[in-house]
Amino acid sequence: MIQKTNFSLFPSEELYSFSKKAVILVDEKKTTILAVEPFLGNTKIRLEDFKSALDREEKNPLVKIRTQKATSQIDAFMALRKQAESASTRKKAGVSEAAGVIIEVIRKYGWTVQSLGQKARLSQLDGLITELKTKHPEEVTTIGATELLEELEQAQADYLVADTNAVRSENNSSDPTVSETRQPLIESVRQLFQIISLQEVSAPSANVTALIASLNELITTSLATVKASDTRTENAKKNATTSTETK
Repeated sequence: MIQKTNFSLFPSEELYSFSKKAVILVDEKKTTILAVEPFLGNTKIRLEDFKSALDREEKNPLVKIRTQKATSQIDAFMALRKQAESASTRKKAGVSEAAGVIIEVIRKYGWTVQSLGQKARLSQLDGLITELKTKHPEEVTTIGATELLEELEQAQADYLVADTNAVRSENNSSDPTVSETRQPLIESVRQLFQIISLQEVSAPSANVTALIASLNELITTSLATVKASDTRTENAKKNATTSTETK
């Protein structure tokens, strides 16, 4: 069985690289596992669509700016969430209780909102910011997150401006965007993996077993690389923050 893959962890370039490697592995075995051919063909088409969209966006400075603002938006959300988590362990009277309220509100709008698509993330963060500002300002102050909430609100506004500008530029073209081609690619890869896993049950063979082992190794190493990169980025940010605070 091919192990479950959390595609949301892959940034766009890494998703392309992972999918391309998976296609290559399956392509090598397609003549001995005939059932995969239509699914493989569909994945190749989706992969080319995604790559074309990546190439177009790489040349569009407004899309690059949107990506940067999206990163800032996510970073601001994570900073607020971590502050609430940290405050929940405080012994000072009222702090842990206030943190508990903030954490429940965050869970309401999505504890992992950073993994959502652009539109869903924008909507959920709007709701989160509004509720914290209007219903729980005292709790936000108690856990020392007033500035963090303001930063999230500003990051949200900055992203919205960048998104509007990018969308206007994209509307001048009828070609699909990265966000439009990402999910079809993911779904095609999932379907490809599913049919291969089914072959292991319905028509087991040494070739199927070997292919599944290779794909599982690819999934494990690819996800490990992405997570390691995220950890390095997070540590670099923490070090930069610490350095700034000590100056």
